[in-house]
Amino acid sequence: MFANVKENFLICQMNRIVFFLVILVFFSCTSNRQKLDLKINRFEHTLFLINESNIEVISEELVDSFGTFNEVFTSQIMQKGSLTNKQYLQELIDFTQHKDMREAYDSVDVLFADFTALEEELEFAFWQFSNYFPSYPVPEITTFFGGFNYGVVTYDDNIAIGLENFLGEDSKYYQLLGSPNYLRFQKQKKFIVSNVMEVWLNEYFRQYLYGSDLLSQLIYKGKVMYCIDKMLPEILIEDKFRFTNEQMNWVEENEASIWQHIVNKDLLFSNDENKFRSFIDYAPFAKGMPLKAPGRVAYFIGYKMVNEYMNNNKIDIEDLMYLTDSRKFLKQSKYKPTK
Repeated sequence: MFANVKENFLICQMNRIVFFLVILVFFSCTSNRQKLDLKINRFEHTLFLINESNIEVISEELVDSFGTFNEVFTSQIMQKGSLTNKQYLQELIDFTQHKDMREAYDSVDVLFADFTALEEELEFAFWQFSNYFPSYPVPEITTFFGGFNYGVVTYDDNIAIGLENFLGEDSKYYQLLGSPNYLRFQKQKKFIVSNVMEVWLNEYFRQYLYGSDLLSQLIYKGKVMYCIDKMLPEILIEDKFRFTNEQMNWVEENEASIWQHIVNKDLLFSNDENKFRSFIDYAPFAKGMPLKAPGRVAYFIGYKMVNEYMNNNKIDIEDLMYLTDSRKFLKQSKYKPTK
């Protein structure tokens, strides 16, 4: 009986220790998340205040409060840089007062009224980014509504997010626009952070993609996904890849077969992107493979290859991104899937 009491006492003590450690880790993570103060600008909130009576005041506020992004919005997103100021102001009124645009904006305003969770995810991701790449800038984030033209764009070392492109795969607007199902799937709120990090990494490291052959491209995509995996540790792996759960399971179960298909079809060193574009771009499926094989399947193979490389070579993540010899990389990765 004494032994049981002693055992129970030890179990209680261990439980207290485990609980303490969990709390310690939680507050440590919370503290880490708070170390990076990311500035979030809500451009769309100010833009959609515009009406006939306040157009000049609000347009000046857009310039004063949002600086360079207002120029980006004018010239790149709205593509109205050639208009006179008077003409552009009228375009803004027509845009913000248009019945369909106004309705779509209202949907954005409801879905993204509380930006807190996304802000915390972005802050943590960019805190991780700044740890891995301390010599690179951390952006301001500007959200906007641009009439379904752009999802995530970079400008002057900053990021802008077109929120109307993340209303959910069942949003009626994508159906009205004729978006195919595989693209509608990508338009989910949960994919914003992985989209942002991919665009941000491409901004600085795409210059190190030296070859147009499939091997070079899948290694580069794999590097990007390896970084995203490190920066978003709490997000489901399928959401990082922007796959469905079924697609994620399929690529994991068929990794060796995918690799064999690439090798056996002489695609690995091919520069003919027409033969493998669906492997690296959004597509209903990877051409030449079973219909369950998702577009961008090369991201997964590249990611697995990069993981093998990192397991077999002593190198930090920043130096990894600068590697450009794809054949040497393949050899040193020792990548040979057998599952």
